[in-house]
Amino acid sequence: MRFNYNDKKNIKVLKDSPYPLDYPQQIRKAPNKSGLYMLIDEKDEVIYIGKSESGKLKKEIKTKVDVIVNGEASKYRWFMTANDKDAEELEEIWIEKYNPPFNQKDQ
Repeated sequence: MRFNYNDKKNIKVLKDSPYPLDYPQQIRKAPNKSGLYMLIDEKDEVIYIGKSESGKLKKEIKTKVDVIVNGEASKYRWFMTANDKDAEELEEIWIEKYNPPFNQKDQ
C-alpha cells in the first residue's frame, strides 16, 4: 500500500519529512528525536514501519534497516512524535493499516 498523505495530519505527528528521502544516501536528514519511519520500495509501496528507541530516530534507521529489508528500500519518510509512547502507538496503527511485508510476525 502507498503512503496516505492524510496520515501526516495525525495529532501525534509533530513534524515529518516533507517528501520521501533517498535511502540510504539521505539518512543524515532524519532527526535524532522520538518518532517512527517508513521504508518505501521502488514502486512507492510501504514495506516496513519502525519506531525509534529512546528518541534516536536517525540511529534506528541507520542500524536496523539493511538487516530488516535486505536492500529493498529505496526511500524513507520520518515522523517526529512527542515521545516514544506516541511513536509506539502510531507504529501499531500504521502497521495494521499498511500491512507492510517486512513487519509480518512470521519473518
